[in-house]
Amino acid sequence: MNNLKKIIIAFFLIISCRDEYVTYERRIINSESKVPMYFYANAMPNYDAGNTWYPEFVYYVYQIEEGEYDAYFHAYLITDDSVSWSGTIEIELEYGKKLLGTYSGVNTAFIPGEYLDSTTPMAYVSVNYK
Repeated sequence: MNNLKKIIIAFFLIISCRDEYVTYERRIINSESKVPMYFYANAMPNYDAGNTWYPEFVYYVYQIEEGEYDAYFHAYLITDDSVSWSGTIEIELEYGKKLLGTYSGVNTAFIPGEYLDSTTPMAYVSVNYK
């Protein structure tokens, strides 16, 4: 009976310590392109690919300058000292309007769970004026 009690306690400890996602938050102002940006990234579990996870970025961008331009949201994951994943999407910014959007690496990022603590999400917005 003592072993059964230990197994039940271990089971509840494993369930209670499990994180479904981890959230990182960053605030950035790119002085060159003058694009204030706020983003956060959730680490979402990928149950179909074993013990892996993928990033889900949520960004909030504001365009300060008027003009015609192409804008891109660039997302990265840095694990230890190298880029473990990167992705870019085109976004449509309008002068004076705020843009809230999401970008997910669900089909392209398969980061092993043991690297979650040593991985940092990073992002920026690039603007090419026409």
